Amino acid sequence: MKRMLARLAVATAVLVGSGTQIQAEEAAPLTQRPVLSMEQAQKMLLAASAEAQRSGHAVCITIVDRSGQTLAVLRHHDAGVHTLEASYKKAFTAASQKRRTLDIAQGVREGRIPEDIRYLDARLSLMEGGIPIIIAGQVAGGIGVGGAHSAEDTRIAEAGLKALP
Repeated sequence: MKRMLARLAVATAVLVGSGTQIQAEEAAPLTQRPVLSMEQAQKMLLAASAEAQRSGHAVCITIVDRSGQTLAVLRHHDAGVHTLEASYKKAFTAASQKRRTLDIAQGVREGRIPEDIRYLDARLSLMEGGIPIIIAGQVAGGIGVGGAHSAEDTRIAEAGLKALP
């Protein structure tokens, strides 16, 4: 340990003595990414929920941020017990894989995506109804709907996305 500290002290002295400094213009620029806000998530929830009610579906809608953390959830009181987890997994999958869960499921069926993807993470879902939320060309999160039939889940999620400017 003492030897390692001594080497570190010598290396530091050499750097300081040589006048080596990192200038601000040499440093890498900060990465800027769009952030999905709570207000945006709420608007999407309300739009998706209104569409579900118009079509007579009792669903759960989950919105996650780019890291898969839940931002907002709305569950109809008559939605099935499985819909909370199903909608989260669909949203998580869409955000983490940066594509619709329908496209992933089709890719697995057609052999374009390895079947093992389902074992990559316990939060992944290959069920239709998850769509990435794209803001300024970048994935900022995902929306997932559970409780209607597959295509209806996707249609309801799309209605939620339309609430984004």
